Amino acid sequence: MHAEEVATSAIAIDLQRMQLFFLLVQLFLARTHSAEIAVQPVSINTTLNSTVYIICEGTGDLLNFLVDSLPASRDEIRGRGFNDEAFEIHGGVLRGILTAKAYYINNNTNISCVITTVSPPSSVASDTVFLTIQGLLNSISNLDYTFINGSSVLLTWTAPYTLDNVLITGYYIVDGLVNITINNTNITISATNPDPCILNNVSVSPINDVGIGSSNNISFYYETAPLITPPVSVVPVIDGQLISLNISSNVSMMCKGEYPNSITVNILNTSSAVLKNTTIPIQVNHQLMIVTGNSSVTNLNTFTVNVSLSNNGGTFNDISSFGFSKCVIFIYFVLILYVLGFLGPVTNIDSSIDNCSTIDITWTTPTVDDRVPIQYYILRLYDANNGSLLDSVSVYNTSYQFVDNNLFIHRYTYAITGVNKLGEGISNNNTFSYQRVPRTVDNTSSLDIISYTQDVVIVQFYIP
Repeated sequence: MHAEEVATSAIAIDLQRMQLFFLLVQLFLARTHSAEIAVQPVSINTTLNSTVYIICEGTGDLLNFLVDSLPASRDEIRGRGFNDEAFEIHGGVLRGILTAKAYYINNNTNISCVITTVSPPSSVASDTVFLTIQGLLNSISNLDYTFINGSSVLLTWTAPYTLDNVLITGYYIVDGLVNITINNTNITISATNPDPCILNNVSVSPINDVGIGSSNNISFYYETAPLITPPVSVVPVIDGQLISLNISSNVSMMCKGEYPNSITVNILNTSSAVLKNTTIPIQVNHQLMIVTGNSSVTNLNTFTVNVSLSNNGGTFNDISSFGFSKCVIFIYFVLILYVLGFLGPVTNIDSSIDNCSTIDITWTTPTVDDRVPIQYYILRLYDANNGSLLDSVSVYNTSYQFVDNNLFIHRYTYAITGVNKLGEGISNNNTFSYQRVPRTVDNTSSLDIISYTQDVVIVQFYIP
C-alpha cells in the first residue's frame, strides 16, 4: 500500500472516532437531564375480559409501571393479567407499554408510571389513571307499549347505564318463538291473527361486547272487537237538575283482549239532535268482571242515550240505546236496579247515644235481588262542619257503634252504601248532632237576684 493511501485511511479512522466521541458526549449530556414525562397514561373504560394497552413516554434511564401502587413486575400483579415492557424510541426518550386483561378483579385498578435517571439521580411519576371494567349490562328501564292498532304494538324503553366509550351494541328481543336483534330503543311488533285470549310476553335485553345483559319483560293482550257485543246497562242517578249516568257492561264471558277500553256516549233529545257527545275512559273491576264509566247531563226531561263500545281492535258491532223520561225515571231506575242486581239506597238512617260517650247508628237494608245478596255496607263518617272524611269502615249488619268522649261538640254526617258482587250501590246519608239533658235541680241549688230595675231582673242560678 502506498503512503498516501495509508494516510488517507488513518484520517478516515480518526474522523469516525471523533464522530463516535461526540455522539457519546451528546448521549452523556442527554442522560444528565432530569427525568420527564412526555406522554401521560390515560384512563380506560373497557368491557370484561378484553385486553387493553396503557402507554407512558418520557426522558430518563428507567421506566416502570405501578399497579395499585405495586411494581407491575411483581408476580401477584402479573398473576392478575398485567405485563409491562419499556424501550428507547430515540435520543433517551423511553416508551412503556402496560398490557392489561380486563378481569373482574382488575376493575377500578389505579395505574401510574415512574421514570428515573441515574445521573443526576431523579424520578418523576405520571398522573394516576384508572382501569374501569363494564360487565354484562343491567336491564333496560321504562319498558312500555302503545297500541298502533289491535294487532300492532309499539314497544319503547330507556337504555341502561354503561361506561363512557363502552357501547351498547344492540337489544335482544324475544317475542314468543321469535328472536330479534335491533339497535334502536323501540320496535313495532305485530301478529297476523292475534288471539285476544292469549297473554303475549315480550322480553328485551341489552347487548354489549360481553354478551346479553339482564332482561326486562312486559305482557299484553292483542285486542280485537268481539263478534258479540256484551250487554250494556245505563243507570241514571238524579241530583236536582243533574242526571248522572252510570254505565256498565258484563265482560265475564269475554277474553281480556276483547274488553272495551272506551265508551262513546251520545245524548239526544226527542228530535234526535245530539246534545252531548263524549268518550269515557273505562275502569275494569277484575273481581266482578265488569267495566264501568260515568257521564252526566243537565236540565232534560226526556232524552235518549246511545252507547257504543270500542277497543284498539275496532268498534263493537251493536250500539245500545236507552230512553229516559224524567217524570218516570225513578220507576225505570228501580226496575233497572232490581233486574240487574244493583243496590238502591239504604233507608231510615238513625242515630242515638249511650252513656254520653257511645254513638249508635242504625239503618234499614234496601230492596235486594235474592240472586245478588248484599255482602256488606260501607259507612263513611264525615265532619258535618267542614265536610272532611273522618273514617270509613266496612259493616256486615245494619248497625254500627263507636265511642266519642266529646260527642256534644261534634256534628256528624253518616253516608252508608250497600255493596254486592256488582259493586257499590247508591249511597244515602243523614246528619246528626247530640245534646245532653240537664240534671234535675236539687236542694243544694241556689237562686239569687243580683239586681233589678223596672224592666230587667238579673238572676244568678247555681247548680253544684
